[in-house]
Amino acid sequence: MLTAGAKTDECEWRASDLLLSSWKLIKIQNNESGGNNMQTVKMIDRFEVFDQINKDLSLDMSKTAVIQIDMHVRQIDPEWSAFPQPIGAKKVANTARFLNRCRGYGLPVIHVMVYKRPVEEANGSQPRRETVKKTGMISTPYGAPKKGPYDPGAKEGYFQWDIMPELGPAKSDYIINTKRQGTSSYFSTDLEYLIQALGVDTFLCVGINTNNCVGTFAIQGADRGLNTIMVSDCVASTHGNDLHQFALQNMARTFGFVLTEQEAYQKIEESMKNIK
Repeated sequence: MLTAGAKTDECEWRASDLLLSSWKLIKIQNNESGGNNMQTVKMIDRFEVFDQINKDLSLDMSKTAVIQIDMHVRQIDPEWSAFPQPIGAKKVANTARFLNRCRGYGLPVIHVMVYKRPVEEANGSQPRRETVKKTGMISTPYGAPKKGPYDPGAKEGYFQWDIMPELGPAKSDYIINTKRQGTSSYFSTDLEYLIQALGVDTFLCVGINTNNCVGTFAIQGADRGLNTIMVSDCVASTHGNDLHQFALQNMARTFGFVLTEQEAYQKIEESMKNIK
């Protein structure tokens, strides 16, 4: 059984135990008995609906791109991040394989990355982050990062905002590295201009965190008339497996699509057959 904050391995998107699990989310005051009870929220199985929707989903290769969001050294490298291993290594390997294969298909690959100057790291944090910092508490169930910002012991040319080296960038990739504040891939960046120049409207999305930066890209994309497909094997959350799974469910039920890595390949290859 999965519970909020539990240190478990990331469940696969279609894991049977996920469908039967429940999340103990919040303590509530029982007005009748006066005691504290745990409210249990069960995940509703909507995979039959997802399967039908995904069956009817088709790609236009000329209008499809791959976007990788925030797979930074600081997020998932075991020397920097408290993200559980070997889950992190598996997610990086899955994503590297997916990006390489998509490059082979001829799809453009875009990396959207946060890059902050030291002064921005020190003084430009979100208000909530500053409040949490004062308490000395850590929101993520995985604990504090192993290294702080701009660690002086980091090897030259390799620091917290870098893309995990397994992911590239390849010479053909596009880099958006002006993301400064918040979870938006659009705010403070020229991503929208690049999208228009490429003439794409559909994105196979990979990255971290499923529940904020990746999910925000999908939501803000939907508001712009763009399609986003999360590739479940290539997304993760440093905020906990519960929020990761919630984000996948939220995506599939409301404003986008979720495919496994293999399902994504199948959609791409079906699209390529249609071109011929």
